[in-house]
Amino acid sequence: MGIAERKKRERENRRQVILDSARDIILERGVEAVSMSDIARECELSKATLYLYYSNKESLLEAIFTEAVTSFVEYAESRISDSDSGIEAISTLWRCYLDRFRNSNDIFVLVGVKNFIAPSFPLLYEPADKTSRRAGSRMLSLVQEVIERGLHDGTLETSLDAKTLSRTVFIIASGIVDSVARLPRDLRDMSIVLAEMQRVFELLLRGMAAPGVDRSQLSLSEN
Repeated sequence: MGIAERKKRERENRRQVILDSARDIILERGVEAVSMSDIARECELSKATLYLYYSNKESLLEAIFTEAVTSFVEYAESRISDSDSGIEAISTLWRCYLDRFRNSNDIFVLVGVKNFIAPSFPLLYEPADKTSRRAGSRMLSLVQEVIERGLHDGTLETSLDAKTLSRTVFIIASGIVDSVARLPRDLRDMSIVLAEMQRVFELLLRGMAAPGVDRSQLSLSEN
């Protein structure tokens, strides 16, 4: 390994340490209470070194948001088959969401960061960073695409509007998490959050499904 390649890897490793440390602090204290000084101390870096990687708190938070959203979208896309009907694709997408965060508190961080850098998302979404803006748009596009698939193949009610519904789904899901995130960390119960999300997603599935759709496809319970 050459010197340039080694230095590049070291920079990327340090960047990941910074993001991981920031997530831990946010989970403990909430986004508003976290400062760049706190993150520097947690990483055992000087503030000057931290600012070499992120120019301010907002740019660091946007990096966390982009990383989390991109990771989830890639995870979901790898599990939705081109042969799936619309209703099957939506069920798979929501199972991915539930599975992804079943044993992780990252969802609290993601929603907290979203509320800080783009409080109007998904109604409006204009963060300063173009990369995070693309990540948010990509997530909404994925939801919209599977809904449109269902409209086209007749597994969803044709009166639905894919764009509006995709935003509504995100608002509902993030609203549940935001309510729980306001609790002290030791009182947050991920199993309760996920169970509530599953019930809400199943209600949405039943309301979206076209008449005649196999009702077994409207349950997100594990087989």
